[in-house]
Amino acid sequence: MKRNAIILDRNLSIGQVGNVAAILMGQISKLDPAVFSEHPVIDQDQVLHAGIKYSTVVLKGGKGQIANLAKSLTANDQVVSVVFTATGQSLNNQFEEYAAKISSSKLEETDPVGIAISGEDTVVRNLTKKFSLLK
Repeated sequence: MKRNAIILDRNLSIGQVGNVAAILMGQISKLDPAVFSEHPVIDQDQVLHAGIKYSTVVLKGGKGQIANLAKSLTANDQVVSVVFTATGQSLNNQFEEYAAKISSSKLEETDPVGIAISGEDTVVRNLTKKFSLLK
């Protein structure tokens, strides 16, 4: 069984929480297409429902914790992960500038505000046990 975890900076506003979580989950679904069903889930009223196949938990932590986890996962082939940063938040609709800024910076310089991880349930749980549930 698989699991997804989204870990967000504990100091984000409620609007930023929603935005960063959506961005991270969207990218995870591109990196691991098995997260969502290939087939539509449609009710009897013909309304399309989300086809998420695995549990997703949203946690909180400090920026340093997020950066440390992200760096520790670069050589981990048991999970896929992706970060989003304050740099990305500040460059609305400026993808080319965003990509250039990220590729020329160290992780801490970009101010990570969230990370998403997808992998086997026990692996993801072990990697995220030091973070607390976002409330």
